[in-house]
Amino acid sequence: MKRTETTGDGAEAPNVPRPARPRATRARGPEPSSPAPTVAPAPPDGAAVAHLAIAPNEPPEHVFRRLLGAYLGGAREFVLTESPSLGPTTREVVRSFCRRTRQPEILSDEDGVLRLRDLAYDSPVPLPQRLARMGRLVVEFHREAVESWTHSSLGTDGAWERRDDEIDREAWYVERLAALRLAQEGPRPTHLATWTVARSLERIADHAVTLGEVGRRLADLPQGAAPITSLRQFHRQAMDHLEGVLAASDGAGANDLLDMGEALLASGRALSERLLPGVNGGAMPPATAAAVARILESIGRTVAYGQDIAQVVLDRSISLAVVPADARGRALLPAI
Repeated sequence: MKRTETTGDGAEAPNVPRPARPRATRARGPEPSSPAPTVAPAPPDGAAVAHLAIAPNEPPEHVFRRLLGAYLGGAREFVLTESPSLGPTTREVVRSFCRRTRQPEILSDEDGVLRLRDLAYDSPVPLPQRLARMGRLVVEFHREAVESWTHSSLGTDGAWERRDDEIDREAWYVERLAALRLAQEGPRPTHLATWTVARSLERIADHAVTLGEVGRRLADLPQGAAPITSLRQFHRQAMDHLEGVLAASDGAGANDLLDMGEALLASGRALSERLLPGVNGGAMPPATAAAVARILESIGRTVAYGQDIAQVVLDRSISLAVVPADARGRALLPAI
C-alpha cells in the first residue's frame, strides 16, 4: 500500500510504501526476486549488520519489508547498496523506515552505499508494561474507529494509517527486543510469548484501520438500523473478549476466554449469513454490503488474534507449572 508521507521539513514525499495490511500476508523474510539481507557481526560492539543489495527495479514495498525483517531480526546496522547509485525511490523507503521505527540514524551516504545505525539498544520500561500500554492503545483505537461510523473525526486522507503508525512502531520495537533476547538467551517461553502478543496486537490494530476506513461506507444505512446495531454489538463483544485476554493471568481464565472466542467466531458467521442476503433482496446496496462483509471479517480476525493471546496465557500457565521453583515454591520463570 502506498500513501503520501511528510518529510521532517514539512514537505510531502510521494508514494512512500507501507507493509501490506492483513488481507495480504506481510513478508518478514526475503522476496523471491531479491537477495536476502545478509547479517554479520561488524561494529566494534559486536552488533549485527544487515547488508541489503537493492536489485534494479525492485518494488519499494519489497525493500521496506526486507529492511523491516532485518530490524525485527535484531540488526543494529543496515547497509544498502544500489548500482550505480541509490535512487530516489530507495531513499524514500529509507526515510519511511526511519520514521516508522525508532528513527535509526544515517551514518554515511556515498558512492551508492547508505549505512544506517539503530541507537535504541534497549528500553528501561519492562516489556510487560509496554505490552499493557499497547493493549490499551489498541482497544482505544478500535473503539474510536467504530465511533467514527456516526461522526468521522479522522477524515479520509490516510489519518487512520498514520494513527496506526504509533502502534506499529511500538509493536516492532517489542518484537525486535524479544528477538534479540531470543538470540542472546535461547528460546525461552517468556520471549516467545512477548513476541506473539506484540505481533497479535499489531495485527489487531491493522483491523481498526479497516473499520475506520470502511465504516464510512455505512452512511447509506440509517443510524439505528439493524445492520449497524448488530455490527456495533458484535464489535463490543470482541473488545470485551480482547480486554479479557489482555488481563488474563491463569490457565482456567484463559480456557474460558478461548471458549468465549469460539462462540464469538460462530456468532460472526451466523451474523454474516443473516445480514448479507439482504443484498439480493435490495435491502442493502452492493457497495454497502461489501463494507459490511469487510467489517465482519475484520472483527472476526480481531477475535482470532485475541484467541492467539489467550493461547499464550494458557501455554504460559502450563510452563509455569513445570519450571523449577525456589524454596518458597515460587516459579523462577517470569510472567509476561
